[in-house]
Amino acid sequence: MARRFGLGRRPQQEDGAGWIYADLFLALMVVGLGSAVITASSPSNSASQTTAPPIFQLSCVEFPVKVPANPATNGARIDVAINQELAKRGWSPAQAKPGLVIVMGGFNSNESPGDGDGRAKSVLPALRRSSPLLTSVEMRTAGARSARVDGVNVVVGGAGTFTMVVYLLFSGPQLSEDCTR
Repeated sequence: MARRFGLGRRPQQEDGAGWIYADLFLALMVVGLGSAVITASSPSNSASQTTAPPIFQLSCVEFPVKVPANPATNGARIDVAINQELAKRGWSPAQAKPGLVIVMGGFNSNESPGDGDGRAKSVLPALRRSSPLLTSVEMRTAGARSARVDGVNVVVGGAGTFTMVVYLLFSGPQLSEDCTR
């Protein structure tokens, strides 16, 4: 009777081959059925009504803005200069806004660029307060007597004078600008 159930028989190689293929077939069948699950969803009305925030790109065409002697009371001049540049490019305020501003502080001949940079750092809070366009803009400083802005030499001046170099963020079609200048 022990022989009837395979006990005491000599194992042969072809005995387990069929079971291996059967197990492999079952495993592949489970994987195939699991990958065939189809889910469908339709967007809800609230999801279709929300719009994605605009994506902005940084324009490499910079422009200078002379900082008025007292930016706290003359901040409107900065807004006017930025809005004029937007109009010149054919962009609306909804499409573009300042994204990066480099404030350059002038220095005298007996001073170093570090002195102009220090003065530029000290004027940053007043500049931010002077214009709503500058409240959340990345601002950097430098000391300079002149600077090359979009291929043109711009005079910053001596101690107490400031020039902003403004880069705009634009939301719209891909810009094709020459950024090698």
